[in-house]
Amino acid sequence: MKRVSSIVLVLLIVFSLTSCAGNTQTSATPPAASSSAPASPSSAPPASPSNTPAASPDNTPSASPADTAPATTAPAAPATGVPKLAATAAQRATDAYAFIANLHQQASAYDPTKAKYQYTLNCQDPAASASGEFLYAWSDAVLVATKGDVNIQIGVSNAYCAGGTMTALDDMISGAVDFVFTLPCYFKGYMPLTLAIQNPALGIKTVTAGASAMWDLYKSSSDIQAEFANSGETMFVWANNPSPLSYKGNSEITDISQIKGNIRGNNGPAQLFISQIGASVYGCPIGDVYTNVSTGVIDFLITDWHAIYSFSLADAGVLNYYLDTNVGCSAYCVMANKDVWSQIVKNGYADEIKSVSGDYMLNWVSIWEAYEAKSRETAAANGGDIYKPSDALAGQLQSAYDAVAQQWVAQNGAAAQGVYDKATELVNQYNAVYGQ
Repeated sequence: MKRVSSIVLVLLIVFSLTSCAGNTQTSATPPAASSSAPASPSSAPPASPSNTPAASPDNTPSASPADTAPATTAPAAPATGVPKLAATAAQRATDAYAFIANLHQQASAYDPTKAKYQYTLNCQDPAASASGEFLYAWSDAVLVATKGDVNIQIGVSNAYCAGGTMTALDDMISGAVDFVFTLPCYFKGYMPLTLAIQNPALGIKTVTAGASAMWDLYKSSSDIQAEFANSGETMFVWANNPSPLSYKGNSEITDISQIKGNIRGNNGPAQLFISQIGASVYGCPIGDVYTNVSTGVIDFLITDWHAIYSFSLADAGVLNYYLDTNVGCSAYCVMANKDVWSQIVKNGYADEIKSVSGDYMLNWVSIWEAYEAKSRETAAANGGDIYKPSDALAGQLQSAYDAVAQQWVAQNGAAAQGVYDKATELVNQYNAVYGQ
């Protein structure tokens, strides 16, 4: 199913993209879909920064950012306050990429290899992903805000975490890596109240709505702030794309009883849903999903549209059916090691870095919406069937989602109901503004 909005979005993005960071090799355009399994994550750190134009996914050098950056009103210096974003996903994505291009152009005035302070940040996702692009943009923003004195080196595909995705937070806490981008739900017991945002009953419609709600939830909840303070210094907390129920099969689902077998879903509400409908939780890192779906080990998959695209899960022979309901999303975070942050404070750069974190980072969360549009288009182009549940099935799913919310509240202590109620209020608020 191809949607007109997806086509328009892709066309808009083509005219507004450029290389997305001054200190890495990547492209600001979602990568071409692979016809084979993704390469294994690299265990080596990324190449040293250089002034060579970034390579696009097909290894064709892209134009210099100075030559291609679109005209934009993105601020030349760090802005304060919550940005006002466009009403439609297409325009938000276009604006986000223009903002990123502007940041890159500003960062090109500095040589990141000559920064006084070099810090590492681990990212579980590949360079050609929304996560990679988002973090490269933040690295540029930090370089600009500190006038070239602080460089954040991004290690994609777990380049800085030898233990991989499931040890990333612990690696940051121990100091093996300075900063980390990760999902709190991967680390059971660390940030349980944060996972309120992952309840499917909230009905999050878009990335921007979910990200805005999650960040406001963090800022308004001392309980959630305390969860993060136990681990390190928080730069930003937000939420990713809605997650369809995807599978490799032969037909559309018409009744909830057909959802059975091994289902891969993250800790928290997704796994509660799996148990609620009587299926089996199958845990594995996202990098292992491609093989496990292809070989039939995983019967159903709960993961977001961005991951479906970035990990080539919409390839022929992998996923081919997508029940277009939102079985939740996942919270994301960027954090710093406590000792590293103390050093940054001592060196006098904390205010500058915080000025381009938090609210400021909302300026480009909409790149996940561009990836969702491309993911849906790719799935359809490869013969995938993206379909809405019937009224009867939608009712069954909603009943299950409501039961999951009740169970989640019951499991997470006295503060859980208040956090869930606040999450509901914020999601409704932001769906009304950014639900398109």
